[in-house]
Amino acid sequence: MSTTYFGSAVERKSGTNPLGLKGIDHIEFIVDDADKWRDFFVGKYGMTCRFYADEKSGVKGRRAHVVGQGRINFLVAEPAGTGPEADFMRWHLEKHGCGVRDVAFRVKDAGAALAEAARRGAKVVRPLDMHPEFNGGSIATYGDTIHTFIERKPHTDFAPGYRPVPGGVEEGDIHFAMIDHVVANVEHMEEWVKYYEQVFGFDLFMHFDINTGRSALMSKVMSSTDGWVKMPINEPSSQNSQIQEFLDRYDGPGVQHIALLTPNIITTVAEMRRMGQDFLDVPDTYYDAEFDQRIGEITEDKALLRELKILVDRDHDGYLLQLFTKCVFARPTLFFEVIQRHGGAKGFGEGNFRALFEAIEREQAKRGSL
Repeated sequence: MSTTYFGSAVERKSGTNPLGLKGIDHIEFIVDDADKWRDFFVGKYGMTCRFYADEKSGVKGRRAHVVGQGRINFLVAEPAGTGPEADFMRWHLEKHGCGVRDVAFRVKDAGAALAEAARRGAKVVRPLDMHPEFNGGSIATYGDTIHTFIERKPHTDFAPGYRPVPGGVEEGDIHFAMIDHVVANVEHMEEWVKYYEQVFGFDLFMHFDINTGRSALMSKVMSSTDGWVKMPINEPSSQNSQIQEFLDRYDGPGVQHIALLTPNIITTVAEMRRMGQDFLDVPDTYYDAEFDQRIGEITEDKALLRELKILVDRDHDGYLLQLFTKCVFARPTLFFEVIQRHGGAKGFGEGNFRALFEAIEREQAKRGSL
């Protein structure tokens, strides 16, 4: 199988931060069983339970857990009871299966962020709502995904009706610090590149055009000008690509994968494997003589990387290590990436695209999608 890859970094602009973004506050998943997915993230990703909400705590239409580690917060929610919220969540599950509903951002001033986003052309889907815990409002983005702007008050709970879960201790060998990037699959990439440029003031950070001979995609990485928020956007350029399969199975655009930054990928992946997380397979040929020539000197034991099937890629500023899980939900849609960066590496594993795409295509072939 031949693979052609075209990719390049783009000169950064000295832009502003018109919405006052501070980073990702949390990611909300609508799921079929909140307890099951709480246990999944706790058991296989080393997260702890932080908050819980249901009708008894004052939240109607849903049961929800907030799990997290470091600066990562995942909200997993299932429909419960009756009413508009429960009806919407059931509709979302019926259409998309389990998946991401909200990529929420922490901002300096939620009211100002929402007003400025609307002025720049965003559609407001939740007007500004003010609470003792936070002020927040939401805008529409690709597919049925939204972005909520959250201005948090100091020393308060996660949200109204969300009660702290005592006793959570972040320990063990799985260590995640923050969300590195969130990747969207869409039908028309340029539409959403312009959206993030116009509404968020993001820059085009990198772009890729990848063709394995069996499937193809194009991708552009949008980034806040300070570099803390990165949003790669993919579109299919062949009918049998994994991007098209996602769009078909998810029934529209959505979040394809979430990259979790770790300070030690070897201990993290080893423990995740021990706890039962399945990763995409990497062939032994990846670690041949060309591997040493391409990667050069690295701190990690290359024998351990081979054993754990961890990918490595070097760019102008350093090198990164990464590995991708298999799709975690019943539909072959969302997966996670574990990533570690060394020496200021800014890339996304471009040198690994062949190994990654061939692994994804093997999974597609098993499903009969290729």
